[in-house]
Amino acid sequence: MWKRASLWGVRVAGMLCLTASSVSAQQVGARVAGLESNKEYMALLVREAQLHRTEDSVVRIIGDTRKLFSTDLPSSEREKHSAEILRLEKELFEIRNRIGVTANEIGSIEQEFIVSRMNGPQPQDGADAPVVVPGPAAGQSADLVRNAYFRENLPQQDYDALLEARSRETEPGRWIDLYRSNYRKLDSLARQYDTMSSRVEAEVVYSMIGSVASLNRAVEDSLTRVWSGIYDDKVYAYNYLLDKMGKTELLDEFGQRFQKNRQAVAAVQDSVASAVLFEYPLQRRLVLDYERTLAGLLGYSAAEDSLRRCIAALQADTQSYALPAIAPQERIFIVYAPVERHSPSVYNSRNPIPENETQQRGTVYRIQLGAFTQKQPVSIFKGVSPLCYDKTEEGRYRYCAGAFRELAEAEAALAELRGMGFRKPEIVVWRNGEFEMIGGESASSDRSSETLYRVRIVRQGESLGERIREIADARSSEQELTLARGAADDGSIVYTIGNFDSRQEADALCGEINAVEEGIAEVEVLE
Repeated sequence: MWKRASLWGVRVAGMLCLTASSVSAQQVGARVAGLESNKEYMALLVREAQLHRTEDSVVRIIGDTRKLFSTDLPSSEREKHSAEILRLEKELFEIRNRIGVTANEIGSIEQEFIVSRMNGPQPQDGADAPVVVPGPAAGQSADLVRNAYFRENLPQQDYDALLEARSRETEPGRWIDLYRSNYRKLDSLARQYDTMSSRVEAEVVYSMIGSVASLNRAVEDSLTRVWSGIYDDKVYAYNYLLDKMGKTELLDEFGQRFQKNRQAVAAVQDSVASAVLFEYPLQRRLVLDYERTLAGLLGYSAAEDSLRRCIAALQADTQSYALPAIAPQERIFIVYAPVERHSPSVYNSRNPIPENETQQRGTVYRIQLGAFTQKQPVSIFKGVSPLCYDKTEEGRYRYCAGAFRELAEAEAALAELRGMGFRKPEIVVWRNGEFEMIGGESASSDRSSETLYRVRIVRQGESLGERIREIADARSSEQELTLARGAADDGSIVYTIGNFDSRQEADALCGEINAVEEGIAEVEVLE
C-alpha cells in the first residue's frame, strides 16, 4: 500500500509534462472573436487548460491519499501519508496561483482588444476594418473622458495616455481578487499551523505559509505597477485641466487630500496585511472625486451620475481592503523537562536513549554529562532522565540530561547532578540551532572533548567474581566508577568499569584483573 503511495510524488512531478502534450490551441479555442491569430493569447489559453488538468489530477491524488490515511496503518506509515498530503496540497496551492496569474494575463489581452475595437480602426484578415468615429451629435457620454471637452483641451499625447489609463481600469481589480484569494489561503494555513502538534507537519505548513506570502508580495508589486500608471496618467490630466480653468483652490484641496491619504497609510502599515491594498481605495476615491468635480464643472450630468454610483460602491467595500496582517511566528516545539531519577532506568534496549532533535528556532539549556568516542550503556547515567545524545563534528557522542528554558533552571539541575555523583557535568545551550558551551567555549573545546577510558571485561559465567569485585570496589574508593553489565553476540557477559581520566589508571586496573585467574575471556581498555 505504501509502495503505491510513494510513487505519487513522481506522478505529480511529471503531470505538467504530460498535460503539455495533451492540450492544443485547436482544443481550447479563442474566447473572444478576433483573437484567434494572437499567438500569445492562444498560448495562454493552452497553458490555462494544462494547469486546470494538472489541478484536477492533483485533487484526485490527494483524495486517494486521504482514503489511505484513514485506513488502519502503522503510525510510521500514517506520518508518511500525512507528509505526502501536505506536499501535494502545497503543489495544489502553487498550481492554483499560476492559474490566477495566467487568467489575469488572458483578461488583460481581452480587455485591450475590446477597448481598441471601441476606439478606432483595426485590421481584420488583412483588410481594413470599418472605422467607427463617435460624432459630436451623439450627445454626452457617461464615460467622462470620452466627452468633447477632454479631447479638445488636452494635448493629444496626454489625451491618448488618459484613454489608455481608462482602458486599463479593470486590471487592478484582477490583482486585488488574486491577492484576496491568496489571503484566504494564508488565513486557513495560519489557523491550521496554530493547532498542529506534529513538528514535521507544522514545518511543512509553515513553509507553505511562506510560499503563499511570497506570492502575495509579487501580486502587490503587480498591483502597484498597474495602478500607479493609471493613477499618474489620470491625475496629471485632471490637474492640467483644473489649472487651465484657474481652479487653484481645488488643486490645493486635492493636494491636501493626497497628503492625508499618505498619512493614513503610514498610520496602519504595521497592522494591515498590505499597505498597497489599503491605499488603493483611498487613491481610487481621490481619482473618482477629481472626475466627479470635473463632470459637475463641465455640466456632464450623465458622467456625474455614473461616477456617483461608482463612489457609493467603493465606499460600501472599503473595509475589505483593510485586511488584518497574518504573520504567524514560527512555533517552538522544544519540550522542556527537569532532571529526574528513576530506578530502574526508563531507558533500555527497547527504549534506547534518543538522538537529540536540534530545533532551528528557540533556546534550550541542557546538562552535558560527557562526550565519548562510542555510544554508552544506559547504566552509566544512574537512572537519570530525560537523556539525549548527538554526534559532534569530531565524531564523539555527546550525552545530555534535561531541557531547560532558563539558565537559572539549568544551574539548579547542574548542582543536583553533581550531588548524584556525576564528575564533570556542564551546562550547554542550543540557540536557534547553534550549539555553545556556557562560558563561551565551543563544542570542540578541551572540556567537551577530553578523553575518558573504561575497562571492558568479557566472561562466560553469570558472575563477575568476588576478587574482581573487590578490585573494582578498591578503585571506587579512590574515585567514582560505574559498573555496567550487558550481553555480547555470542552469549557471553560483558562488564564495563569506568570512567577513568587517564589511560594509566585504566591500564592499572586491567593489570590487576589479569592477575586474577578466574576464567576471564578478555580484558581491554576502551577509549
